[in-house]
Amino acid sequence: MEESVVHELARLMGIEPHYFDIWGNRHEVSIETKKALLEAMGLPVKSDEAMRLELEKRLLPPVLEPSVVALAGAGIDMTVFLPGCTAETSFRLVLVNEKKKAERFCIRLAPREAVETPRGKCGRYVLPLKPLREGYYNLSVVASCPGSKTEAHSFLIITPGPCFLPDGYDRAWGMTLGLHEIRSRRNWGIGDFRDLGDLVDWIAGLGGDFVGILPLHSIALPGRVSPYSPVSRLYRNFLFLDLEGAPEFAEAAGSIGREALEAEMFSHRRGKYVNYRGIHALKLRVLKEMFRIFHERHYLKRTARGRALEAFKKKEGGDILGYATFMALSDMYGLNWRDWPADFRDSGGAAALSFREKEPRKVLFHIYVQWLIEDQIGSLSRRAAERGMRAGLYFDLAVGVMSGGSDEWNFRDSLAVGVAAGAPPDEFSRGGQNWGFPPFLPSRMRENGFALFIKTIRKNLEHAGMLRIDHAMGLFRLFWIPEGMKPEQGAYVKYPTAELMGILEIESRRRKAVIIAEDLGTVESGVRETLMGGNMLSYRLFYYERLYPSAELVPPGLFPPRAFCAVSTHDLPTLCGYWAEKDIAIKRRLSLYPSEEAHRDDLSARRRDKAIIVNALKKEGLIPDNYEIPDRMNEELMFAIYRHLGRTPCLFVAASLEDWLQSEEQPNMPGTTDAYPNWRIKAPVHLESFAGDDNGFLAAAFRAEGRGRR
Repeated sequence: MEESVVHELARLMGIEPHYFDIWGNRHEVSIETKKALLEAMGLPVKSDEAMRLELEKRLLPPVLEPSVVALAGAGIDMTVFLPGCTAETSFRLVLVNEKKKAERFCIRLAPREAVETPRGKCGRYVLPLKPLREGYYNLSVVASCPGSKTEAHSFLIITPGPCFLPDGYDRAWGMTLGLHEIRSRRNWGIGDFRDLGDLVDWIAGLGGDFVGILPLHSIALPGRVSPYSPVSRLYRNFLFLDLEGAPEFAEAAGSIGREALEAEMFSHRRGKYVNYRGIHALKLRVLKEMFRIFHERHYLKRTARGRALEAFKKKEGGDILGYATFMALSDMYGLNWRDWPADFRDSGGAAALSFREKEPRKVLFHIYVQWLIEDQIGSLSRRAAERGMRAGLYFDLAVGVMSGGSDEWNFRDSLAVGVAAGAPPDEFSRGGQNWGFPPFLPSRMRENGFALFIKTIRKNLEHAGMLRIDHAMGLFRLFWIPEGMKPEQGAYVKYPTAELMGILEIESRRRKAVIIAEDLGTVESGVRETLMGGNMLSYRLFYYERLYPSAELVPPGLFPPRAFCAVSTHDLPTLCGYWAEKDIAIKRRLSLYPSEEAHRDDLSARRRDKAIIVNALKKEGLIPDNYEIPDRMNEELMFAIYRHLGRTPCLFVAASLEDWLQSEEQPNMPGTTDAYPNWRIKAPVHLESFAGDDNGFLAAAFRAEGRGRR
């Protein structure tokens, strides 16, 4: 095979020829990697002749761009290329909006120019479209050239302008947490939506404007518990349900035995870590009994409650049916569809459809569960608004879904098979990272009108005042790793940035929700500026904001206003853990350092950074000039650090639950699976013991800097 053909096809498909790791080392992408990625994109790589024909086809200009972004209220010029047609031509256009209303019109045009292509001359025509309202449109064009007809389609994304940002307020603050962490005297061993409601009440009462939660996505229970490795980003994890708040609970508890339930709840509640397996089994058993009661008393009798579930099912349409069918099949065959009997591996196949018809109750059970979740989250969102929170609930969107899960099964045509997204080598993972999820296919996204991306954004914005986009650099490019290769052998693949940002702008404005772009790590030049130009808030961390190449902290006044800032994330140490150097000790104990020298370098840098932090706080007048660096974090120092953040012009500032409770335990240790209790660590104290504090330790730090509602 001619390598030049592979290189040129890779370029045309957006595969970058090299990448730089975090240390600035250049890595050339191999021919083997390019071929594997092209195959994952659906291109023929087995035959030299097929590859040459594919290249020849892709070198031709498209008849019509498959997707176009334009501003609402502005005219649009659509370029059409017609092979072999250079004369005046008739065009028939059909424009269909989101409500399926069609407009038809005809126009006759002469070409603007004749363009030379490998297959001869091609006429370039420009079709003027009238200004359109914001939203999505499907455009079909039929050109009647002498002796032939050409048909083409385009998906129009008409954006109202940059993402939503609230008018009339700034300098807001709130709390962030993983809901699983909440330890309370009444939950079932894992935080639930009733606990979240109590937190909303408390933070709202202190003048906070949001409560941010790690992803609530449906995960591969009871095994894989990371909220960032979901089976679906469209539906949610039932472990967070407040079962006692559902009408069917009391009777279900009586059927099962209240004493036995209480004993099991107490056992899970008192455990040091979240027992996902045990809580999953307990809540599932109760949910099934609740569903039995609901089905007999309400669904079959078509009561108001039964009709409400039907209305939810109708609203969700094919998406909830696909998810519920997957979950029902996974109850029998496991949570990876690749391991199922062959007949069931096709979500649209006869076997899957037959199963749905023959086992309607098994499918309806999972719809019932999601309906309960939707109802409780909707109530929480309204509660936040009633308490005066200006942003309310802040949700987190994971960057992808696990291979073998529901979204992949139901939307396989939108995702690349045979590759996984990840990251090149960096300080956390010197061999790179394989995140294990199939990335979107950029070409297929454009061809199918970005259907899955729109569904995902729209679903996660329901009931949200803010949405954090994990790894927002994925709007520009993603690092693809071919199956069977090491992460460092991967390559970056470009994505249709304008279209993805246009969709976020439309959905953000419709929901009146703020978009936060998590822009940490290896960030290309110009990415942050583009995101902020679209009113997406930059994600800034106290630990990382430095006056590079110096290690000095950025003064509060130099933080960007269009930003969301915090001390840390779930993957980094808490302030108490950072100061105690606990994360460094754990990484050494777990052999996560490649050498003892790397450990010593990390330790030296941490001790330097602690001195830098103390000096920066002295310059701001937040601690006395004679303040000495303590061995352990204390309230005075933490209060000063949060005042430092509160002093920035950033639109939003967050305090983590871990810092509020002065915990040393970070929720997740990157580079580990079972060696560290990732996503299992509970808060050190009960919710009831701190949520009644009328002053609020860190709320006072924000008030001292004029943040929050007065």
